[in-house]
Amino acid sequence: MEIRRAALADIPGVCACCVAAFKDYIPLIGQTPGPMLEDYCQARKEHFLFVAAQGEIILGYLLIKDGDGEVMWMDVLAAWPKGTGVGRRLMDHCEAFLRARGKTECRLYTHVKYQRTLEIYRQRGYVIYDRVQEKGFDRYYMRKQLK
Repeated sequence: MEIRRAALADIPGVCACCVAAFKDYIPLIGQTPGPMLEDYCQARKEHFLFVAAQGEIILGYLLIKDGDGEVMWMDVLAAWPKGTGVGRRLMDHCEAFLRARGKTECRLYTHVKYQRTLEIYRQRGYVIYDRVQEKGFDRYYMRKQLK
C-alpha cells in the first residue's frame, strides 16, 4: 500500500470509499454525513487530498485543509470498513505531513454520535475543545499538539 496525492482518476474510488465508510452513519444521525457532501474534485484542487492505494484500488483517503497559523485540519479521514489499519496509517501520514509543513497542531471535528470514531481519536491523543452546532450537525471539535 502506498499513500500519495490523489489524481483525478482516483476520485471515483474516493467517492466509493466515502460511501462505504459513512453510509452506516446515516440512520445514526438522521442525515447524510458531511464527508458524503464534499466535492472531492474541487477539494483535490484547493486542498490536500491523499489516497491510500494498492495499485489502482483506493483503500482509504485523507483530506487536509489549511487552518490559521500553526494549525491544519484533518477534514476527512475514511477507509473501507475492514479493520486493516489503513485509517491508522492515514492518521500517521496526516500528522507527519503537518509536522513537515511546520504545523504544531492538528484539528478535526466529528459528529457527537460517532462514538467509535471519537474513541479512536482520543486514543491517538486528540482532546475535545468545543461542541458546536454547524451546518445541521452536532460536532465535537478536537485537537492534538504535534511534537
